[in-house]
Amino acid sequence: MSKAALLVIILGAACGERAPDHDAPAPEPVALPPAPRPAAGIDLPDHLAPPVRPTGGVHRSGAAAPATLALVADRALLRADVPTPPRGAALPFTLPDERAAWITAIPDAVQLPAVAYGDGRVYVSGGFESVTFYALDARTGEIAWATSHLEDNGPTAAVYDHGRILFNTESCTLFALDAKTGKRLWHRFLGDPTLAQIAVADGLVYAAHPAPDGQELTAYHVASGDAVWTRTVGSELLAAPVIAGDSVYVSTIAGLTYRFARASGAQRWVRPLHATTAPWVAGDELYVSRRADGKEQQIVASATTGAVLRVHHAATLADDVPHDIENWKKIWAFEGSRPVVDRGIRYDATGAQIRATDAASGELLWARADADAKAGRELGSVAVAGSTIVVATRSGKVFGLDVDTGYTQWSYDLGHHVIAEPVIAKGWVYVTTDDGYVIGLHVADDTLDGWHMFGGNPQHEGPVDSGET
Repeated sequence: MSKAALLVIILGAACGERAPDHDAPAPEPVALPPAPRPAAGIDLPDHLAPPVRPTGGVHRSGAAAPATLALVADRALLRADVPTPPRGAALPFTLPDERAAWITAIPDAVQLPAVAYGDGRVYVSGGFESVTFYALDARTGEIAWATSHLEDNGPTAAVYDHGRILFNTESCTLFALDAKTGKRLWHRFLGDPTLAQIAVADGLVYAAHPAPDGQELTAYHVASGDAVWTRTVGSELLAAPVIAGDSVYVSTIAGLTYRFARASGAQRWVRPLHATTAPWVAGDELYVSRRADGKEQQIVASATTGAVLRVHHAATLADDVPHDIENWKKIWAFEGSRPVVDRGIRYDATGAQIRATDAASGELLWARADADAKAGRELGSVAVAGSTIVVATRSGKVFGLDVDTGYTQWSYDLGHHVIAEPVIAKGWVYVTTDDGYVIGLHVADDTLDGWHMFGGNPQHEGPVDSGET
């Protein structure tokens, strides 16, 4: 029997024209043709819909899951001829496809965390061993100011918020600087160590710090540094607090995830989710990676209660996930496989693979991998801006991928190891290296924008508001 005839019989029975024969053998599954895919680089009005599946239970379409393609499958990796400026200097250069770029040599010459962008500048720590913080011109890389002789070493990745730069130092202190001049607005001793980044929302800055009874999370006034409330979280945070809606969420290296009311500090819930990174909150659901049976699993929990709702794909657990306080620098630099959820699609990079999956069902939409990767965490955490995903590898390759298809729009090998998440602002991508360089790549026009610091905005939960620069 032909497929066409078979479909007529099935449809006729469904419409009541023929009673179903329960004793007849079940028809063979019919494979659906793959949906047409647009050309690389085309920005669609919305995400591609997942393939249509037969309803009523077991998936029997016969359609195979999308193949995992190499990141260089549809566009060759371009090796950039990156110059080496003297320490403290910036040099422009041209990428192989004629795009503009620059590189700045931070004087401290050590591993750098992610930059923050604001008001035409990028702001960067001098590194774990440094007592200096820098502002660079976002178009040239030239150092605009340097605030040196900080009271403590190890500025974390910073937050830009309404003309202020805020960050912890690994040894003890929360700082607020004037973004135009670098002048200290205030600083507050918190305790040793303070390794996680901070988060800011509506006039409050949230920072974790040690206390006699274990680690605490405190909310301070952005304008003065005065404490508003303090709650116990037991152990150091993974990456940063995350602010969504009326709440602040944290994951700790001890495996607990908390939700607090951000205004009062009232604890809404605490759950042993065994998270391996800071959570991502979308609507009333919380997305996070976790340890499970030697794997790193992507799960979905209720943001209201913390209860696990769905368990999705898993990958080999990288050995860089902190689980104790022994290695301070490891915790200070850690970001992990943090998922990003945008318009119903989850993007995550685990090991050497980046995936786009339906956030509700977990169905794989596309996957890309670094074919040259070694074991461990080769891909850093993802940044998403409009139609583009940006991800960097530990070996120094930076990729811009189309959100709908995973097709590579551009890719460069910078020749320097990259650990921290890239930042995307006004058509530029900014990456930092493990040997003390900041590199700016002019990959698009000004509409490629919005991922201005780790996690996107000062709350670490998505693109910056249109009013922020």
